[in-house]
Amino acid sequence: MKLFFFFAAVLLTLEVKSQSISGKVLEPSGIPLSFANVLLLTPSDSSLIKGAVTDTLGNFTIFDIPDGNYLISASMMGYKQVYLPLISNEKKAVEGITLQLQEDSQQLEEVMVVEKRPFVEQYIDKMVVNVSNSIIASGSTALEVLEKAPGVTIDRQNNSLRLRGKDGVIVQMDGKQTYLSMEDLVILLSTMSSDNIDQIELITNPSAKYDAAGNSGIINIKLIENNDIGTNGSISVGVGTGRFERERGSLQINHRAKKINVFGNYSANAGGGYFDLDSRQFIENGGQQNYIDQLTYIVFDNWGQNAKAGADYFLGKNTTIGIVWTGFWSNNGEDGTASSDFERNEGINYLETSTAKQISSISTNNVGNLNFQHKFGENGGQLTADFDIGQFKRQYSNTLQTDSHTPEEPSQPREGLITEMPTTITIRTAKADYSRVVFNNWNMEAGLKTAFVESDNDLTLFQGEEGNLIVDPILSNHFIYTENVNAAYISFSGKLGESTQAQMGLRAEHTISEGKSLNTENTVKRNYLNVFPSVFISNKLSENHTLVLSYSYRINRPSYQFLNPARSYVDPFLYSRGNAFLQPEYTHSLELKHGFKDKLYTSIGASFVSDLIFYLIQPVDSIRTERTPDNVGTSQSYNITMSYPLAIMKGWNAQLNFTGLYSRFNYLYQENPIIVEQISSRINMSNTFAFQKGWTGELTGWISSPSIQALARAPWLGSLDLGIQKSFSQKFKARLSIQDIFHTNKFIGKIDVPGFNSDYHLQFDTRVALINLTYTLGNQDLKAARQRKLGSEEESQRTN
Repeated sequence: MKLFFFFAAVLLTLEVKSQSISGKVLEPSGIPLSFANVLLLTPSDSSLIKGAVTDTLGNFTIFDIPDGNYLISASMMGYKQVYLPLISNEKKAVEGITLQLQEDSQQLEEVMVVEKRPFVEQYIDKMVVNVSNSIIASGSTALEVLEKAPGVTIDRQNNSLRLRGKDGVIVQMDGKQTYLSMEDLVILLSTMSSDNIDQIELITNPSAKYDAAGNSGIINIKLIENNDIGTNGSISVGVGTGRFERERGSLQINHRAKKINVFGNYSANAGGGYFDLDSRQFIENGGQQNYIDQLTYIVFDNWGQNAKAGADYFLGKNTTIGIVWTGFWSNNGEDGTASSDFERNEGINYLETSTAKQISSISTNNVGNLNFQHKFGENGGQLTADFDIGQFKRQYSNTLQTDSHTPEEPSQPREGLITEMPTTITIRTAKADYSRVVFNNWNMEAGLKTAFVESDNDLTLFQGEEGNLIVDPILSNHFIYTENVNAAYISFSGKLGESTQAQMGLRAEHTISEGKSLNTENTVKRNYLNVFPSVFISNKLSENHTLVLSYSYRINRPSYQFLNPARSYVDPFLYSRGNAFLQPEYTHSLELKHGFKDKLYTSIGASFVSDLIFYLIQPVDSIRTERTPDNVGTSQSYNITMSYPLAIMKGWNAQLNFTGLYSRFNYLYQENPIIVEQISSRINMSNTFAFQKGWTGELTGWISSPSIQALARAPWLGSLDLGIQKSFSQKFKARLSIQDIFHTNKFIGKIDVPGFNSDYHLQFDTRVALINLTYTLGNQDLKAARQRKLGSEEESQRTN
C-alpha cells in the first residue's frame, strides 16, 4: 500500500506548464460522447496541427498550442463533422469549448476496403482483439480465437483459462454472465463459431462498476451487432480439416427503422478432434516405488449451435427499451481407449489395464434479458436497468469398461463404471445503474444488483462386473447449491487538475450461500459481507506521455462444481472430487501503465492472493490418483507487459506484445510446506498485409518460455498461424487459413512433489486448414449506434 500512495502522490504533483485547449464533445441528446476525434486545423487550408480523442466523459485537451487563429473540429462515425473557429492566446488557456454532433445518415458508394483494423489493439485501460475482420479467426471456434489473444492461455487438460498466468479470470458474453463453471464454459466456447464474434476485450484491472469476482481480470466476448439502416446482414460458411473434418456456418440479420431495431444471428459448427495423452507417473506408497505408464487416445465428435435475437424500441429521443434472448446448444461425444501398465520397483509388472471410454454431454443454455435506458438530458444523467432469467441444463454420462491382467490372473472379469449426472443451473438477476455529472464536471456512477443462483447436480454412479452393475450409494451424491449475492457500488471520476484525472469507487457485496448433500445430509452455509475499493489515477504528462495507476481488491468464489463433493472419473485410476468447505480467495491488484503517443504501452503490475484455490493431484494408493481443490496457501505475482504497433513498410503492419511474469507460490502439499518460484515470458506478434486488387493476409504466432503453475511445470511452447483473404467486392470475401502450421501447440508438463511425480505429453487436433466464404446482405446506410455505457452491461461469470 505504501507503493500505491507513493505513485499516487507523484501523479498528483506532476503538472505540465503549457498552453492548452480543452472542452467537451456531446452527442445530439447532450450526453457526453466517448472516443470522438478532435482535430486542431489551420483556417486557410484545414491542414492538421494536432489532435486528441475524448475520454469516457467526453472531455478532451490539446497541449502546447501557440497563440493564433484556428479551426477546431469534432467527428465520429455516424455523425456529421462539426467545425468551430477559435482564437488562442498564450496569456490564457482556452477552456469550456462545447462541440455537439448531429446524426448523419448517408448512402455510401460501394468501395473496396483494403486497410482494416489490426488483429490486436492496445488501449490505456484494455486490450482489444478484433475478431470479425480477422482472416485467421474466420471459421474457427471461440475457444481457438481466445487462445490467440495475448496473455491468454488455455489448459485443455483441465478445461480452464488463465490471463497473464493467473487463474480466476472472468469471462463475459456481451457483458453478461453465464454462471457456468469454467469447464462448462470451455466446452461452450469450443462449440461456438467465431463468425458471430466482433471483439474480445481483455481488462486486467476492472473498476467498481464490475462485479468483484475474478482474480486476474475480465475477458469480455462481444458478439456482432449491426446498426445499419434498413434490412441487412451477412451469411458465412466454412469447411476445413485437420486430422478430422470441420464445418461452420453463420447467419446475421438486422432491420433498423426510426423507432425500432430488430436483430438476430445464428451459427452452427460440427467437427471432430482428438485427445492424445502419453504420461508416466511415480507414486511412493508404503515404502514401495510404483510406476504407471499411460497411453490415452480419445476421439471427439462435437456439434454446437448458438443463436441470439432481440429488439430495441425507441420510445422517444431519450428512452429505449430492449429485449434479448440468447441460446446455446451442444452435443459432445468422446470415444476412445486408455491403456495403463503398472510396475513396482522399476521392472516388476503387477497390473495391465485397457479401458474403453465413452462420454456423452448434451447441453442447453437459454438466457432472456429485458433492458431499459433513459437519458435525462445534458445534466440529468442516464439510468439503465437489466433483468435476466436463464437456465443451463446438461445431461452427462461417462461409461468406462476396463479389462485387467496380472501375472497371476491373465484374464479377469471386465469391470464397468458408469457415471450419470444431470445438471440444472437457474439464474435470476436484476440490476440498475445511474450516472450523471454532479459537480465541476465530475461524473458519478452508482448501481444496485441482486443475483439468485441454484445449481442442482444429481450424480448416480454404477459399478461392478459388466452385466451386473449396481448403484454405489456411497459414491453417488445429489448436491444442491444456492447462492444470493446483493451488491451496491458508487464511483466518482473527474479532473484533479489540468492534466490529472481520477476515478475512485467502492463496491459492497453480501453473499449468502448453502451447499447441501442430500445423500449424506451434510450442509455447509456461508454468510459474509465484503467491501471492495478501487482507485484509478491518470496523468497526461505531455502530448506524448500518459501514466495510469490503478488498484483494486477482488474476490474469487469457488465454482459450483468445485463445491460438489461427488467424484467425476477420468478413468478408473484418476478421479476428481469437489470440496464443500472451500473458502473464497482474495486478491489485491496494483498496476502502473505508461502510454507513449497512444502506441507504445507498458505496464508493471503486482497481485497478492490469499486462500489460494488450487487443484491438488495426489495419490490415494499404489494405483489410484485423486484431484481435489483446496485452499492451499498464498501466491504473489509481478508482471510487465509491453505492446507496440509496427508500421514495417507500406501495406505491412504488425503488433508486438510481450508479457514477463514472476510468480511465487507458498502452499501446503500433504502437510509439507512448499515454495515455488518462477520467471516466465510470452511473446505474441500479429502481422497484417495489404496487397493489390483486394488481397490481404495475416501471420500471427506466439512463443512462451518455460513456466510453473503451482505444481505443474511446462517447457518452451509456441504456435504459428497463416491466413489470406480475397475481397471480390465490398460484399463478398473468401478466406483461407492454416492454424498451428508446425503442430507445435501442445501441452507438455511435469509435476514433482514429495512422493509423487508425473510427466505428460498432450496434444489435440490443432493443425487445421479452413476455407471461409462471407457475403454481406443489404445496404450500407449508416446510423449512430445506441449508446449504452459499459457500467449498465457488465455482469461477471463464476469461474473455477
